[in-house]
Amino acid sequence: MIGLFDTLGALGADRANLHAFATPAPELLAYSTILMARSHDEDLGLVEGVYEWQGAPLVFLVDGDRLDGDFKRLGRVRRILAMRGDAPYLGVVYPGRLDVYRIALDSCSPQKALVDIGVAEDERWLTFARLGNLRPAAQINNKTWITGIILKLLDQAISSLKTTTSLSGEDSISLVGRALFMRFLADRDLLPPIEYIIGGTVGGSDPIHKDHNLFDTPEFVRHSCAWLDKTFNGDLLPLSDAVFTQITVETCGVLGNILRRAEGGQLFLGWEERWNNLDFSHIPVGVLSQAYEYYLRKHAPKQQEREGGYYTPHSIANLMVSAAFRGLDAQGVSASARVLDPAAGAGVFLLAAFRELVAARWRAEGQRPDTATLREILYKQVCGFDINEAALRFCALGLYLLSIELDPDPLPVDKLHFDNLRNTVLYRPIDVTDEAHPEAKQLGSLGPMVGAEHDGQYDLVIGNPPWASSTGLKDWSLLLAEIHTVARTRLGDGIAAPPLPNEVLDLPFVWRAMRWAKPGAQIVFALHARFLFQQGEGMPLARQNLLEALDVTSIINGSELRQTKVWPSVSAPFCLLFAMNRPAHAASGFRMITPRYEKSFNNAGVFRVDPTNAYVVRPQDLRERPETLKILFRGSEADISLIDRIRLGKFTTLKRCWSEHGLAHGNGYQNFRRSSRRKVNGQVGDNATDLYGLPHLGREKEQPLVVDIKHLPPFQTPRLHYKRKREIYSGPLLLIHKSPPAYMQRIHISICDNDIVYSESWYGFSAKGISNALSLTRYLALVLGSRVAMWIALVTSGEFGFEREVVEKSIVEEIPIPPFETLDTGSVKEAENLFARLEREGQKVWPEVDAWVANLYGLCERDLTVINDTLNFNLPYAANREMAQRAPSIEQIEIYCRTLETELTRFAQRFQRKVRVVPVDGQQLSPWRALHVVFGREVERKDIINTPPPDALVFTAIADRMNATEIIVEEGAQRLVMLLLAQARYWSETQARLAAQRIIWTRPELFRGHLSA
Repeated sequence: MIGLFDTLGALGADRANLHAFATPAPELLAYSTILMARSHDEDLGLVEGVYEWQGAPLVFLVDGDRLDGDFKRLGRVRRILAMRGDAPYLGVVYPGRLDVYRIALDSCSPQKALVDIGVAEDERWLTFARLGNLRPAAQINNKTWITGIILKLLDQAISSLKTTTSLSGEDSISLVGRALFMRFLADRDLLPPIEYIIGGTVGGSDPIHKDHNLFDTPEFVRHSCAWLDKTFNGDLLPLSDAVFTQITVETCGVLGNILRRAEGGQLFLGWEERWNNLDFSHIPVGVLSQAYEYYLRKHAPKQQEREGGYYTPHSIANLMVSAAFRGLDAQGVSASARVLDPAAGAGVFLLAAFRELVAARWRAEGQRPDTATLREILYKQVCGFDINEAALRFCALGLYLLSIELDPDPLPVDKLHFDNLRNTVLYRPIDVTDEAHPEAKQLGSLGPMVGAEHDGQYDLVIGNPPWASSTGLKDWSLLLAEIHTVARTRLGDGIAAPPLPNEVLDLPFVWRAMRWAKPGAQIVFALHARFLFQQGEGMPLARQNLLEALDVTSIINGSELRQTKVWPSVSAPFCLLFAMNRPAHAASGFRMITPRYEKSFNNAGVFRVDPTNAYVVRPQDLRERPETLKILFRGSEADISLIDRIRLGKFTTLKRCWSEHGLAHGNGYQNFRRSSRRKVNGQVGDNATDLYGLPHLGREKEQPLVVDIKHLPPFQTPRLHYKRKREIYSGPLLLIHKSPPAYMQRIHISICDNDIVYSESWYGFSAKGISNALSLTRYLALVLGSRVAMWIALVTSGEFGFEREVVEKSIVEEIPIPPFETLDTGSVKEAENLFARLEREGQKVWPEVDAWVANLYGLCERDLTVINDTLNFNLPYAANREMAQRAPSIEQIEIYCRTLETELTRFAQRFQRKVRVVPVDGQQLSPWRALHVVFGREVERKDIINTPPPDALVFTAIADRMNATEIIVEEGAQRLVMLLLAQARYWSETQARLAAQRIIWTRPELFRGHLSA
């Protein structure tokens, strides 16, 4: 492998990310199936190592000289590696050259799977930068993704048993799981002679010689299951007493298919989604956890919704576990750590933690853990709770399989005895009867069935607790009391019970984890991101209490990754919380990291975690400004400063204005829906006949600035779910559509001087009763329709730009507004003229309106730049998302450099220093763009103009190692090299000013120098 690195290094590979397979090591446990196979599989023996990016495999590496042009062998290697479902690429290394092939489960020949990396001969040093950052041809789809194939086949098997037999759902899961377990053992060559399993000749039939016959008859199924129970002696997918009387020939056909495998592992003869095309000696054990989620989502959607049972993708679980263990390493306890997942589900976190524990023990003791040590780690250091029986069965199966996979010497299979994991490793709290609180069984892990023996026992509490809300649990008061007890120990006896808005389930798990974890231990959870951004229903206080009771160190905000292949099938936004189990203190502060939407990246199921591009937030910041996290998510420090300045101004709000005048306002009417049960005077819904004949404004978004009632149909609906008060339909009306249209990129405002009826798609503010109603509504239409108002809504709303594309009425009502009463006569006249022009000339007048409104707020051109940059790159619409990740134009780079130079020069002039910022040309193929920032005498040099930095390859490798979007490296005493990711979002004027601040704060010595320089 060392000989190959000269080639790989010249292609931009970072030696720290290169792992050779020649010698087993703790960091290679994730590749244990490959390492074990290399000794006896000539084709896999060609795989020399792996190149990782952000701790995950990117390219498996094959020695091209040893391959010797044999594409048939290459095809088989490609197919086997595809079974793993992790790395997107296979690289064949020749002297001075790397051929990269897409790894996928398809029927393509290696020649057709060859990846065009997109680099010219003289820019081959960008190869690994492009593979890591751009992911060409790496998109996941169901036909090439091993997880999707397994999920489909398992679902078909379980569904078939449930629909064609009298077997229960749990027995169906157990039988399919047992057949799959046997298949794992068979594909790993761990089964004894088949006659040993079924007792030789059964029922007068001929001796069986092939393991794929083990589930072919009801009698074989019974003998095979008996052998499994005897050999592993645990709760290996329990079966009911009557199950063997219900097994039919059809049942055996389904189960037998799972055992079928291709003879000799010949998997390159075309591709179909069939069991016999799979090689389970390389398929990750964790696929089973995703299989359970898929099963539950399809067959028990109400149960999944109630329990919040969503699987966690391996990439996210591995990231969380790996980061947590780095913290345990720092504490010196990783080898002996006890790990708890209180909502274990099918075990994805426990599996990842088990592997990390084994690696940590290996490092600590200097030798690879044997069978006995593996059992010790499993029984004493891993623990999981869950209320779902099927999930625990999959979890137990996964732990058994991983124990075998990690065993350096698993033969003979008889020594792979397992103790029963129930009530020692895996607990189902609902199994326990509490006579004092019989109803508390609903609370599962959060209730009294998890006793005090678990308190303070764990070095790491980690998992993905249920995200369900509005649970309606009868025993909710018990949980509130428990959390109040924990809060008093953290925040003082005088603290009120922390709220749990809308009865969400994920936050109580964080509170309870404070009891389960040891003092100072790690607490790591995947949570619904409403915890970060929701502003109503008591969430600000709930957020504040939790962040003060727990010393949070980092939060990864995954909201921009929703509805991508990073977390398939889950549309809810998520966040990852990392904390130490102790109260926050005066110096506490956590890093908030927001991975941005990157289409090619996310389509490959990965995302960028850039700790260098993080904001440090203190709990007191949220106390003073509850929207801080939302502002930093959609904006930056510049937006925080601007919001604070506006809020210090003498402004009113729509809510205050309407309240002072006693004016009517509200959401429009609601039509009947399936859930409508509300009765008024014995009839469902409200009588709406008093609205008959009024002009009707429905859900339509496309309404002109001034609504012409002649173009509206009359209202003719006799009854409504909610009619609302008649007064809110009285003109003159300011009408605000709750969903700002993407094409406008501003809040959609209309006015109507007459009475009209409008649907719940609109918020209406009736100005009837005040003398200047017409002028006021037109003025407010200008202010609330401006870019300033849209920006305030984006950075402060708990819904808009987070989970929904709807601006809440409460947010619109709280937008600071320059009071109409303070306008002089000239300003009122100007407002009327602008409105008239806007009505007459349309969209082209809005920029003038924006400038006029900004002036009312006392904003300068620099402030407007902040607002426009935030809206352009951070609005949640598809066009803005595409714009944000587009490569920066030449003009944009020039503006960035000019702005950066201006900002740095302003500071450097204090020391009589000169500064120059010069872009480097000819970088179109790179995922990065480089700049020179030069000081003093260096400014006069001509040789720096447009010349790449001499160590560009090294700088690019550093950027990739740090997963950074920006790195700044000193190159000599008076020069910096900046590398920025080539995405437009990082090249705005606002970002240039923020970069200047960072340079000034972190490198003040560059500005001082010698005054004569």
